[in-house]
Amino acid sequence: MRPLLVPVALFLVLTSCMVPSALADDAPKGTVSKAIPEPEHPSQMLIESFMDSDANEPEWSDQGVHLSWWPWSDETGSNWPDDDAKSRLGQLGLPGEPATVYNGESNLANASELQYSEFVLDLEGEIQFVLDDNGGVALSMPVAFTPRVNLSDSTVLSIFISEDRAVDHHGRVAHHLIRDMMPEVGFSNEANNTTETTWSIPSSHLLAAGIDFDAQPHGWHITLAFFGAVEGDQEDRLLGLYHTSAPTSWDEASVGDFFMPGFVLLLCVVIASGAVLGSFRREKGMPKIDAQWSSVEPPVLQFRIQAGTQPLTLKGCTCAEPWAIRGGFKRANITAGRHHEFSVRFKRNEERDCHVSLNVEVDELGSWTQYLRLPSPREAIRSVEGNVEEATTGGAE
Repeated sequence: MRPLLVPVALFLVLTSCMVPSALADDAPKGTVSKAIPEPEHPSQMLIESFMDSDANEPEWSDQGVHLSWWPWSDETGSNWPDDDAKSRLGQLGLPGEPATVYNGESNLANASELQYSEFVLDLEGEIQFVLDDNGGVALSMPVAFTPRVNLSDSTVLSIFISEDRAVDHHGRVAHHLIRDMMPEVGFSNEANNTTETTWSIPSSHLLAAGIDFDAQPHGWHITLAFFGAVEGDQEDRLLGLYHTSAPTSWDEASVGDFFMPGFVLLLCVVIASGAVLGSFRREKGMPKIDAQWSSVEPPVLQFRIQAGTQPLTLKGCTCAEPWAIRGGFKRANITAGRHHEFSVRFKRNEERDCHVSLNVEVDELGSWTQYLRLPSPREAIRSVEGNVEEATTGGAE
């Protein structure tokens, strides 16, 4: 059984190394990317909540993508970034108190009235994590941007990077916390004029905001919000909204990536299961063999055989010189589960240990030789006599 377990164990170890290396390493190495998703429906709003100094959010209506702002690090000593939060308060003309805005409007009804009913722009491209010149993980977005109508000159893109569940060093907890906001205006506002460009945020900028995609690849979202107006409209509003989780190596995995490791893993399970079942079957099928001296002069060795779940045949018995067996050995068939005893007589006693070989064949499990080594019956008797004498002497004391 041991020769079979060695290659099985090696096979399992090699497979366990293959599968994690193919699937489980989510830390960005080289480039990790995913496509920019389809835009949110125009009826969906961008909901921004500004928390109070205890990280409590004001009430808000669940009608779109929700993000949270924290503007209190100077007052509380929190390690959450608050520069962008204060800048956003200034953009929106808010006083700095806890508040919720919808598409940049404080009033939900006003925000609803300003919503466009149709898409006014198209955006295609990828969200990529790449290693930059500093050796850190940077955000890169090669895109193609096309307005469907002429847009106002005030049109701007805001890139929000939010953490799904953030905890500061004081134990405060915030959900969908915006850690970084980056504005972009490098695109054409003319209808049907496509701008192909790459929007980038370097690793140094991200790390300053507490964003480390290498050390923490999961639990991030990226939101792209276009604010402005269709040419001729007087008020700015939300023009387009894109929201997705940050890319990981799992986003690039295909069915084929899972097939081979899965197949190898399944094969390992089958082989290991067969080995375990075979070992169990062999253990239950093998007989138990015991032998001891039943007579000294002449020396007689008494064998006791307890058959396992498989029938067996005793095919022969030999011994090593100087011991010699008297007479021949009678072949015996033993049915499964039965007990069988037989004796082997020797020509004379010897001073050396007696080495006996019993040839056994078990149905479906094969043949093998059981080797037994027994001390000379003379040594056994001397040992018993010595123990009796010591016990008697000890009792006299």
